[in-house]
This record gives sequence, structure tokens and C-alpha cells, in this order.
Amino acid sequence: MQNNPKAFISYSWSSSEHQEWVLKLATELRENGVDITIDKWDLREGHDAIAFMERMVTDPEIKKVIMVLDRTYADKADGRKGGVGTETQIISPEIYARADQDKFVGIAAEIGEDGKPFRPAFYKSRIYIDLSDPDIYAANFDQLDASINAARKPIELSVSP
Repeated sequence: MQNNPKAFISYSWSSSEHQEWVLKLATELRENGVDITIDKWDLREGHDAIAFMERMVTDPEIKKVIMVLDRTYADKADGRKGGVGTETQIISPEIYARADQDKFVGIAAEIGEDGKPFRPAFYKSRIYIDLSDPDIYAANFDQLDASINAARKPIELSVSP
């Protein structure tokens, strides 16, 4: 995966089911040629977790930072709790300081009762990709994959009669 685009997945360990969902997403992206970095695969005992997070967010070789948004992620980000809270302290200034806004993308993994995704305050006004619904997962996954690979599929135009 030497020349493949690199991406980091930021998520909350909300539940074992959510962790499995995130690992499935990571595996699917890797199968599509994205060099994924995720704590479960890349952070080992004895490693400095904060240095790992900082490196993932600031490394110019990491093309995308994928934030998997659910209720727990939003709560931890807004409360600056746990690993997500630490990542938020690193991500927030990066998002606001960057002229190019393509590095960070929120992925809605959970939708609230109001029909809106759970998003931390720093991401409320940003566009996200909804992967919370199995009925639209495939199409929206393709959108995520295209944004990482910067190779959007051409839109098919209908022929005029």
C-alpha cells in the first residue's frame, strides 16, 4: 500500500458492536486500496497514544482523517473526555486553521431521534457522509471512497431526445 492514499480513523469505543462496525469500515476501505491507520491495528502497548493521535492529524501523508460520529463521540469530543477528547483538542485547531478543508470528514454512524447525526460542536456546520442506514450505506461509502481517492466517478448524463 506504498502509493495508496492514507487515512486515519478517529472513533469512540462506544460499544463492542460499534467497534466492530468501525473495523468493518476500516477493512472495507483497505480492500478498496486505502492505507488505513486505526488504533486497534497500529497502536501497541508502550506507544504514546497522544503522540500517535497528533501524528495522525498533522502528518501531511495522511490524506483523510475520518471521524466516525455517534452519540458517544460527540459527547466525549464536546466534554474533552478520553481519547476522543484529546483528538478533538488536536483536530479543532487544524480544522479552523486550514484553508483546504478536505482533510477531515465526518461519518455519521448514528442518527438521533430528531433525524440528525450526533456531531461535536466543532463539526456542526460541516458536511458529513451518512453511513448510519444500511439502505444508503453502499452509495455513501462510494462517496467516501471517492473523496479519499480524489477520483470521483463521472456523472452519467442522459442523452437529449
